[in-house]
Amino acid sequence: MDAKTYCPVCERTGVGFTPLPDFYRQNSLFHGFQYFGRAETIALDTYACMSCGASDRERLYAWWINMQIESGALKRGARVVHFAPEAALVKKIRKLDFFDYETADFMMDDVDFQVDIMDIPFDDEYCDFFICSHVLEHVSDDNVAVSELARITRKGGCGILMAPICVDIDDTLEDQRATSDGDRWRLFGQNDHVRLYSHRGYINTLESNGFVVQQLGEEILGENLFSRLGLSPTSILYIVTRPEPQNDAPLNLSKTLSCP
Repeated sequence: MDAKTYCPVCERTGVGFTPLPDFYRQNSLFHGFQYFGRAETIALDTYACMSCGASDRERLYAWWINMQIESGALKRGARVVHFAPEAALVKKIRKLDFFDYETADFMMDDVDFQVDIMDIPFDDEYCDFFICSHVLEHVSDDNVAVSELARITRKGGCGILMAPICVDIDDTLEDQRATSDGDRWRLFGQNDHVRLYSHRGYINTLESNGFVVQQLGEEILGENLFSRLGLSPTSILYIVTRPEPQNDAPLNLSKTLSCP
């Protein structure tokens, strides 16, 4: 293990990372998915923390949350909703005992709310911050889902909003005729995905449904951090903000690393 590596989910240094399970490569090859390993945020060789099992993207989220707490951008008692909650990240956030924290999902039983993200049963401006990772590629209407997330976020509030994004395509790929497991593996890289996002298509979906988008990649966060967390150089953390009426100007991405 390299003493320089770090997992901000379990807070261990010198931790080892394991590769992405070969199941994904084998199924991609079998079904003819041509973009395996070509996602923005996927570390094939350093995917999971050997200590807590947190994926590369979870480590990035946890690091960002730590930084926001330290800077005071995320306040104690802020209402946080975590959609499709990842077990290791849930454990970390609950251990912090810092937020008014709730979990939500459509299928999972051990959550606070069972919800359809396209019809969220929360009041307008319900939460200060949300986490929604790798959900939008599963839903039939991602525009409705994103508009719902914007609706329940307070003005000036923000969220981590992530999805698999392919670096090799210019436009998001969708095909409503693709309903079989084989077709979805071939087109979208997983049998329960209904689209494959391009970078441009993903940004357009977020911006056209009420969010200002911050893109935090290696050029902003630094090669050293990416190396320590075991991230791929193409990884991008998407922070979305619901702008306040008087604050609609584009964010300065070189300086702004927190919720407004």
